[in-house]
Amino acid sequence: MKKSKSFKSLFFQLLKPLSFWLLLLYIITEFLLYHNFNKLPNKFLNHTSGPVRLLGDYSKKEVVPKDYFALIGDSNVYGFGPWLYDNSWSMEQPAFATHHLLNVKLGSDIVAFGYPGYGNLGSSLTSVAEYRYLNESLLWSDFPIPKKILFVFYEGNDLINNLHEVKQRGLSLIDPLDEKFDLKINNLIKMEEQRLCSKYSILDQSPAWNLSSGIFQNYFRKLFENQKNEQHTNLQNNQFKQNDRPDKGSVHQSENTASINKSKIDLGYCEGPALLLTSHEIDQSLRILRHAITYLKNYFSKSDICVVYLPSSLSIYKFEDSSVRPAPLQLNSTNRNKAFPPEFAKERSLMIRKKVAEITSNLDLEFIDTTDYLNLKARSALLHGPRDPIHLNRKGYETFADAIFRDLNKQS
Repeated sequence: MKKSKSFKSLFFQLLKPLSFWLLLLYIITEFLLYHNFNKLPNKFLNHTSGPVRLLGDYSKKEVVPKDYFALIGDSNVYGFGPWLYDNSWSMEQPAFATHHLLNVKLGSDIVAFGYPGYGNLGSSLTSVAEYRYLNESLLWSDFPIPKKILFVFYEGNDLINNLHEVKQRGLSLIDPLDEKFDLKINNLIKMEEQRLCSKYSILDQSPAWNLSSGIFQNYFRKLFENQKNEQHTNLQNNQFKQNDRPDKGSVHQSENTASINKSKIDLGYCEGPALLLTSHEIDQSLRILRHAITYLKNYFSKSDICVVYLPSSLSIYKFEDSSVRPAPLQLNSTNRNKAFPPEFAKERSLMIRKKVAEITSNLDLEFIDTTDYLNLKARSALLHGPRDPIHLNRKGYETFADAIFRDLNKQS
């Protein structure tokens, strides 16, 4: 009993100085990161998330950017692909994405609002919510609006993700494209805007808290989840591969085999220009795209906005004696998995390009179509994978950045 009392007494005696030194350490760390957050090695930056992650971007001179370009989009803006994976543990600040390359080419600060797995609506709403949070916060109220926004539309899955996003929020995909559909999208935008604005707490403006909690979550909590997740993922992958393999007893044409520099290269798992969507679904998704861009334009009314078209892999390579098969799709209670002639992919891509260009023109915005330039470079070089065939590799990101830079130079 006496030992228990003495232990409690010792504990409370140590608690006060321990709390003091922990608080002091936190304040010092916060002060250092406040002025140097964009100087973190990429290995640590990978543990950050939310609005504060934008401050850590090292594609700008200071923590808070000045006269900056904002890239908005999905994982292609974030920089997913083999180049990132090879540098994810780097204790330096390596280039691995479009914003790093444009930072050097343009000599301007670049901030990447990249959201893996998001559609156009999700990217637009989240980028505005994160900017608004920083701009209205106590620590980062001097975070300015971008002088120019490059909104990246990815042909490979943005149209699909647009439909998933609205369907998950209760919108019926069998509704006709009329004023009621537009009204439902506008109501959905208002609800999501309110949800996102209430999502962040005062701690989300703290670099020290964001970094330390990110490290804890990624290194400690996942230790108890890895084994279970790996077993579940392996089971899913095995089932997926079995379901997607052609019947061994059937005679079938080669699929996704590109002719690059006189060599036949199996691209593997690919994404295409909405090949598995119906015409009505494409029109619905393009209407959602229009709402997403309009939302950005209304909020960032003082920023120049340019829509950048990024084609999918099945649109830019040359396929000889090979059909093309996009990633399987589950939508509207249907499983879709089908191969197409490469000519159909080209036609579908051209149709989507024209419609996106029309939307951009009607909103009086600039438009950059990188398809022709990537198509030219894809004749002699592999721009995707092979480690991750869905995303651009180093050569792909360099080509994409070159295409944007060339067009921006023409505009200026």
